[in-house]
Amino acid sequence: MNEPKRGVKAMSIDDYLDLYNYAKQIGDAGWQAELIESLRKEAGTTESERRQKELQCRFEDINVVLKELFSKLENGEGDENQMLAWKERMIELKLERIFLARKMK
Repeated sequence: MNEPKRGVKAMSIDDYLDLYNYAKQIGDAGWQAELIESLRKEAGTTESERRQKELQCRFEDINVVLKELFSKLENGEGDENQMLAWKERMIELKLERIFLARKMK
């Protein structure tokens, strides 16, 4: 039976920890260091993936707000001051979206 990737990844970390404990029991400091480095790389990848997902969600949220503001402007909702405020907000959001796009690369 195939396990989902998440289960395999968690199992892999457990395996590393078991191997680390075994390396400690037999006194192999070099192997312990290698296993710790492998675990750090694994944790770093996971953190990086989480950060990318957060950036993507924020990017999508900005797009939703931009569409709403564009629709309000297109339909002529609000007075001149509101429309000006919406245009300014759209510029701010577009700049934030550019910043996020650069961070996601």
